[in-house]
Amino acid sequence: MDQIDIDYFHTVDLRVGKVIECEKVEKSRSLLRMVIDLGDEKKQIVSSISEYYKPEDLIGKNLIIINNLKPAKFMGIESQGMLLAAEDDSGVSLLTTDKDMKPGTRVH
Repeated sequence: MDQIDIDYFHTVDLRVGKVIECEKVEKSRSLLRMVIDLGDEKKQIVSSISEYYKPEDLIGKNLIIINNLKPAKFMGIESQGMLLAAEDDSGVSLLTTDKDMKPGTRVH
């Protein structure tokens, strides 16, 4: 991977977001649709993680999101950000905080 400088890194808006709604996308094999509370706004994010997480297990969780990603559509549903996750042979693990943080808190 190419190295980036600190100025480029600061263009990525990483935030703590609290999942307030989550549901499986109908007719989809792996998509979940979530509403994420960012304190002063709410965003809809679509992610292909349903084989690793049940919707009811994500509600109330604080996750780390990319807040300034250009919107994209998945099965006709607009996604307004991206969840950050790690993946290895054992599966996917969503990035979160080790303490309860206020929705919208900036990640540095």
